Amino acid sequence: MHLELGLVGPESIPTWLDLGSVAVGAVFGATLGTSRKAPLIGVLLLAGVIGFGGGILRDLFLGVPINALTSNSYIITVAVAALIAIMLGDRLVRPLWVLLMLDALVMGLFVVIGTEKALILNFPAGSAIFVGTVAAIGGGIIADLLTGELPVVMKRGPWQASIALACAIWFVAIDQIHHQAFTEISTIVLAVAIRGMTLWRGWEAPHADHLSITKWRERMLGKSQQPQIPDQQEKSR
Repeated sequence: MHLELGLVGPESIPTWLDLGSVAVGAVFGATLGTSRKAPLIGVLLLAGVIGFGGGILRDLFLGVPINALTSNSYIITVAVAALIAIMLGDRLVRPLWVLLMLDALVMGLFVVIGTEKALILNFPAGSAIFVGTVAAIGGGIIADLLTGELPVVMKRGPWQASIALACAIWFVAIDQIHHQAFTEISTIVLAVAIRGMTLWRGWEAPHADHLSITKWRERMLGKSQQPQIPDQQEKSR
């Protein structure tokens, strides 16, 4: 059954959606390379890595032909998007929040394409979540390694890689409940919304300490040992 309003059809990812995601990723990659003072070839390389790096990893995991290598359209898209980002320079992302929201948009797009493509190929839900997450963060990890940075997934701080995981879970959870277009669009909106909220509120991404039994016990004991304020003590009497 073909879902005309869906962004992704039952047999394959539409070229326009895949190329659109690549273009947005390439703009972000070129901007990132420029901000890290990379030479021109380095900026173009980062544009390509983030533009279709996650898609290459996705297709490798799924065991299907790699979209980025099947047509010249992908290389041309990356080159054009990167050159536009280079020419616009700081004007494109002068406010830092624009760059951060662009990052979230890229992640949302690649989560949708990665997760849905896995489901289209009848992979189980857990595998689809894994593929969607890797597709969203894979290009960024490679870009960080190329520029000598510790990958964001290994750092404590605002939600980033955790957003990809949360959105992939969301996509799989509502895939059979809502119309395909709603599932796809809501996943992208969720990625941007979580990113914005965590930056605004200063929330840290979950880390291993949150699951430590010792930490749980310390938090519970700390709360139970808090002194009561006078009004509460009077009421307790």
